[in-house]
Amino acid sequence: MSAKCICLCSCRRNAAGNTIVTTPTCGASGVLPAVLMIMEDHFNLSKRAQRKGLLVAAAIGFIAKNNAGISAAEVGCQGEIGVATAMAAAMLAHAQGFCAKVVENAAEIALEHQLGLTCDPVGGYVQIPCIERNAIGAVKAWNASLIASNEFIDPHKVSFDTTVNAMLEIGKDMSCKLKETAMDGLAVCMVYC
Repeated sequence: MSAKCICLCSCRRNAAGNTIVTTPTCGASGVLPAVLMIMEDHFNLSKRAQRKGLLVAAAIGFIAKNNAGISAAEVGCQGEIGVATAMAAAMLAHAQGFCAKVVENAAEIALEHQLGLTCDPVGGYVQIPCIERNAIGAVKAWNASLIASNEFIDPHKVSFDTTVNAMLEIGKDMSCKLKETAMDGLAVCMVYC
């Protein structure tokens, strides 16, 4: 099953009102499950490593929530998919046994490349664009972990805390129409025939 299929299942359950695990939010509930599947099926990581990775993901999510926000209504989709991507990247890096600095760098890289992401659901539903954003978030998490684990640690210039602060500032500057209202972006530009 592909990452997009996992994301589709999670987001469809969300849209149907079924029980899901929000990580960190309903709209971003497909990123972590997709990366968990990759960890189990492709990396053959133990359940213990996966659980430890999930604890690190929770810590990353808490830091982002405490210092900026995880709600699209607060900071746009960067707070949902962006934080979920950072959580998943940190989870994967930690589960693979990398040091704390590599884990932080993975989270930072993942979040940095989601900065400015708006929340513009078409028709107010998570199907467009959230499902694909979940799948892309899972791929970005994997890539961020890969980059962080292969770069020299010391020259990494941007910290996770700095990126969270940037997300907060960008969220403050973002038009309220682009924060979970379905009043701008794809929500108004997509033409129904």
